[in-house]
Amino acid sequence: MAGMRRALIAAAALALLAGCASADEPTPESPAASEAPAPTAADPEPEREAETPEPEPEPPVEADAATLAAALVEAVDSANGFTEYTEDSDPNDLIGRPGQYISAASISDDGADGDSGVDAGAVIEVFASEADAQARSEYILAILKDSPMLGVEWHHLDGVALLRVSGALKPSVNDVYAEAWASIVG
Repeated sequence: MAGMRRALIAAAALALLAGCASADEPTPESPAASEAPAPTAADPEPEREAETPEPEPEPPVEADAATLAAALVEAVDSANGFTEYTEDSDPNDLIGRPGQYISAASISDDGADGDSGVDAGAVIEVFASEADAQARSEYILAILKDSPMLGVEWHHLDGVALLRVSGALKPSVNDVYAEAWASIVG
């Protein structure tokens, strides 16, 4: 009987110790402290961070054609001035029209043989959207490709701004325009 009594006392002591254990300490019957309790139907779902949509990228150019032309005239030695077009003076009569440029300017260059527009050296056209600028560039290049007698020109497109450099200028002069353009709009 004494053996049984010791076993009962030992069992009672273990039961008391188990009941007094801290909630933070694991017991043989409870999961380890590092284990997270399994969620139940009554537990609310953890809140997820709201996904914020990516902002629309801003057009890389924020200046109008006259501001860009003034900067190019400063940067390119052979450029000697510019003319800002308005809706009254635009030779193409496109300024402000749907899908067309919203500002334009012509740059005069010493190496060009024309009096106005791209024939004078270069033209800058700024559009409301990148898609409109791209469409204009592709349109002009397609016409020039199909009609070589109209001449050639280099196009430097950056976002909403298109720089058109006369093919009458030397390729090295176009390179100077391209480098200056990249530093101005880039």
